[in-house]
Amino acid sequence: MPQSGRLQSRMAHAAREAWVDAARDILISGGFPALNLRGLAGSLGVTTGAFYSAFSGLEDLHEALRQKWRDQNTTPLVAALTDAGADGFRQYLAGLRVTVLETGIDPRFDNAVREWAHSSPRTAQVLAEVEALRIDLLARMFLALGFDDKRAQIRARITYFHQVGYGAMEIHDDPDERLLNLRFYAEALTGRSDLMVCGTAEEVRAFILTGLPPGSKSR
Repeated sequence: MPQSGRLQSRMAHAAREAWVDAARDILISGGFPALNLRGLAGSLGVTTGAFYSAFSGLEDLHEALRQKWRDQNTTPLVAALTDAGADGFRQYLAGLRVTVLETGIDPRFDNAVREWAHSSPRTAQVLAEVEALRIDLLARMFLALGFDDKRAQIRARITYFHQVGYGAMEIHDDPDERLLNLRFYAEALTGRSDLMVCGTAEEVRAFILTGLPPGSKSR
């Protein structure tokens, strides 16, 4: 592809991303009823006509927004647990790194998509697919932790329902308190007390990041 063609392609991609990011922000702040073309264009400071140079129509944008949600709120978790290898507890810690220590996954985005799914069959389909993927990922983690198939499935559901509820209630714990509470959540959900050796929030954070307990010479 000639240089000018590659530049045009990058510019077109950037334009689409700008529209999708604006749509995500409006969906989160105002819900799907607020997601209209006039409001989108106004948030970007462009005319509504500019929209059609990036998308074929609103459903094209909606599908890109659904994919944005997958990419932002699910793909990092899948990658983290996969990269953690076969050890179930390392997978659990990897999941904590993504969902607790990092800032990319946004529970508000999940909440907005769930609300959108009430009025959109396509969004409901995508939501069901993603939630099944997440629960299956957790079930495989619990299998790796040594639970039999049925117990792995039930623990996966409990863990997922806990995460969904935490996000839906928009709980805002003190950051240190939340880290310290992870010791008890880990024990209740996985049956492992590894994190209980941590006495401070910073030790919990370090354990999650490194997989090594406090005082480990390898740290």
